[in-house]
Amino acid sequence: MQPVDGVTTLFQVWRTITLGSYKGVDAYRDALDLAKIKIGDSADEILGRPAFPYARTKTGVELAVLSAADLGVESDRASLAEVYQRARQAGLDLCPAEVGPQLRLDHRNQPLGETLDIAMEPVATYGGEPTILTLANWGTGLLLIGRDGRPESTVFRGSRFVFALPTNERLEAMREPQVVPTSSE
Repeated sequence: MQPVDGVTTLFQVWRTITLGSYKGVDAYRDALDLAKIKIGDSADEILGRPAFPYARTKTGVELAVLSAADLGVESDRASLAEVYQRARQAGLDLCPAEVGPQLRLDHRNQPLGETLDIAMEPVATYGGEPTILTLANWGTGLLLIGRDGRPESTVFRGSRFVFALPTNERLEAMREPQVVPTSSE
């Protein structure tokens, strides 16, 4: 692995999940309820917002977990925007929002005391508050909760985030378009 600006550019796959297994918000809410996973109010609210997309077909997503410190943050706290910027510079992607509820269902053996923030584009609550999802296990059962998703909100250096690893499909979409000559008639 080669460090770039103090950040490693190759990442180990922590877990692979499949999006699209549940068809929309009601299916996720039912599955979380059946699994006895508690959903915080703001998390529950954004799951049902139009800006919270759900996959229409089954799609695999490879995930990596890194702390702000792993991404080169040296101060005790950093803004969410700085963490996301460092991750993008290192070649990581933000997760589709659906990673939150799907990972919460898949990651049932989360260690006690651990929180994992889903690195995602924030989704606004009805009150307009930008919110991202967090998986937590504080000893009262597994939780899916919302946290402040404003770019200026701060996180601790040790805060751990779930990022998506780039896929060939995403890389293909980012390549320069091919110029195909057309016949002139």
